[in-house]
Parts: sequence; structure tokens; C-alpha cells
Amino acid sequence: MRNVVRLIWFDLKPELSPPVWIVMEWAVFLVQAGVYGAIISQLVTNPSIGDYRQFYSVGLVIMITFDMASHTGRHFVEHAHEGRLPYLLSLPISRAKLFLTIALQGATELALMLAVPLTVTLLIIGNLTWISVVACILTLFFLGFGVAGLMLGLSFIAFKSSDLYTAMVTGLSAIIIRFSTVLYPFIVLPSQYASAAAFSPLTYGSDLVRFILGFDPAILLDPFYAVAVLAGLAASTLGLGVFLAQRLVEGVKSA
Repeated sequence: MRNVVRLIWFDLKPELSPPVWIVMEWAVFLVQAGVYGAIISQLVTNPSIGDYRQFYSVGLVIMITFDMASHTGRHFVEHAHEGRLPYLLSLPISRAKLFLTIALQGATELALMLAVPLTVTLLIIGNLTWISVVACILTLFFLGFGVAGLMLGLSFIAFKSSDLYTAMVTGLSAIIIRFSTVLYPFIVLPSQYASAAAFSPLTYGSDLVRFILGFDPAILLDPFYAVAVLAGLAASTLGLGVFLAQRLVEGVKSA
């Protein structure tokens, strides 16, 4: 485990010296939630939704979680093209531990990225318990691990072209975010959109987080179903990533 921690710090240190990109993301979130969220909440007045700024702030947190999970997969591809992957493969650790290192690095970056946005969102919602806050954090990390596993699986396909991976992730993110309940509840979606939203992992993540934080259950999906979907997603995608790491990474060409 000590070797895993060292590898995580080896990768994180350059990105946190200084952590300008994280601070900028915090600033973008504050502007979106504080300015845009306040304005749009005056336009969306559906009584079943309540204060739309609260709904919107949770959606922003979910999108940050998705973006950081995507970053984890992209970082793995960048390792191959920058020549760092052969060095990592030469270290005396198993491929499974290498994959675990990358996943935990993504989790650490996610924790840092969510520190301010999640705190602000919880303050906007208010009247929360420690249990609901802890459950919300665990849900976000389950969602993050699930999406990160999916993106890491895609990264193995895109080893020969970082541009291909970027194009795939951009298109996938547009579909997964827009066809989900991140920005609008399931009950207001047209039937064709609702059918597509049922296949987005962000639908289950966002609805479960909102259920935990006290949103009206009538506008959300069944929380037990959401828990099952997120747990299955995390287990299956991370398992697939470990499988691919052990069988496809060795000897891969990075150019």
C-alpha cells in the first residue's frame, strides 16, 4: 500500500504545484451557482421542483464528478503518449495495483475538486444531518469510481490516439449529461428523453444525491434502484479496467 501512496503523490505533486486549475474550477462553480443559478431559479417556478437553484447546484456537483472521472481516463492516455507509462510498467508492482493507483489518484483529485462546490451546495440547501452529508459524499465517490472505470476502459481503446479518446469522451459526455436528470427532473422529461435518461449513470447518481439531501421523492427515481445501479456500475467498470490493465497494457505502443 505504501508503494501505491508514493505513486499517487508522484503523479499529484506536479498538478498541485500550484493547484491553479482547481481554484479556477471553484471560481467557475461559484459564478454558475451564485449568479446563473440565482437568475434561472427565478424563471423555473415549477412547484414540484421547489427552489431550482438547489436542484441546479446539485447538478453542477454531479457534472464536476463526471468531468473529474473523465480526466482520470484522459490522464492515463497522456501517460502513454508522454512516455511515462513504460516507466510505470517497469516498477515492481502488479498491473492491478497500477490501475488502483490511477483510480485512487482520480479519487483524490475528485475530493479536492469537490471541497468547495459540495460545501457551498450543502450550505445552499441547509437543514442537513451528518448522516445525509456522509451518505452524499459516499454516493459521489461511488459515481466517480463508476464513471472513472468506464473512462479508463475507453482509454485502453484509445491508446494510439489521444485525439480519438478526447473525441469519444466529448461526445459521450454530451450524451450522458444532456440525457440525464442532472439539470431537470425525470417527471418533466418527454417520453423519448426519459427513455434515454434511464441509461445514463448520472441520472441515478443525481437522483440518489438529491434523495439523500431531502428533495421531494416524487420527482426522483427509486433510491434503492439507484443504489443498485451505481454499485453495479462501479464494480463492473473497475473490474473491467483491472482485467484490461493486466492483459492489454503490457507492450502497448504509445505512438
